Amino acid sequence: MTQEKMRKVITASAVAATLLLVFLLSFLVYQGIQSAVYNKRIKELTEETNRLEQELDSNTKNAEYYESLFGKEWLAYQSGYVFPED
Repeated sequence: MTQEKMRKVITASAVAATLLLVFLLSFLVYQGIQSAVYNKRIKELTEETNRLEQELDSNTKNAEYYESLFGKEWLAYQSGYVFPED
């Protein structure tokens, strides 16, 4: 192999290795960004789930209160209902 051919092969190999390295680094950066976005979304959804669970507990307690006799009487008074005297 002549020296000129050897130089061309080495140059082509260096260019191919550089392109491969650039591609792999860009892929790694993309994966890191995507991972950060997914982690942020998971955190937001976890916070939303916790908030909704607390709201559900609160609404369950409210429903139990309004289903009780005392709660129904209070709602009747709030609506203007007057109970007849016994």
